[in-house]
Amino acid sequence: MTNSTATRGQRFFARWYPSVMGKSEDAGQGDMRREQLAQASGRTLEIGAGNGFSVPYYTDRVEALTLIEPNPEFRHRLHSVIATAAPSDVAIMDGDVHALDFPDASFDTVTASLVFCSVTDPQQALAEVHRVLRPGGRFLFHEHVRGHGLRGVVQDLVTPLQRRLADGCRPNRDFEALLFESDLELDELVRARMPAAAPTVVPLVVGAARRVA
Repeated sequence: MTNSTATRGQRFFARWYPSVMGKSEDAGQGDMRREQLAQASGRTLEIGAGNGFSVPYYTDRVEALTLIEPNPEFRHRLHSVIATAAPSDVAIMDGDVHALDFPDASFDTVTASLVFCSVTDPQQALAEVHRVLRPGGRFLFHEHVRGHGLRGVVQDLVTPLQRRLADGCRPNRDFEALLFESDLELDELVRARMPAAAPTVVPLVVGAARRVA
């Protein structure tokens, strides 16, 4: 069933996120997306598409693009984005990454950008990514992660507040460790920094993993 009514938290998040994160996009994060998403091909699924920052960077190598977004406010915005900046075959859907409504091996590529900080059960979400990828299919990720030393301590301290303000975002989530524990085989991982971002979300990992079997 499609969730058509946004919660108060979802509405608040959708109001400020595009403008605040747009500063990072303009400062270089958009270039990271462009380089990474040039690798997407075939049937492609983006989980947590948000307001559509990634959409303009998919190329004609993508045969069909499915955008999963649980926030109704963002789904509404996505319709205007895909009208001018997306492959021709695009579907926008509500959905839960913990239980994706697709058969096994449905996609050649799955992408996620700044999503795994906010999912309730990231291990289950990664298992679902593995399930819906075809053998040999690739998972392209772009996620902020827990930092080291003092930064990690600060992230731990601000996590309760950030979860309330940013629709569940946990800045101290160790996505890198979760990825290594999953059934996906890592192809590439680059540790980077999110440009022009708040200190709690500066550390990034960008890369690709693969479903082997």
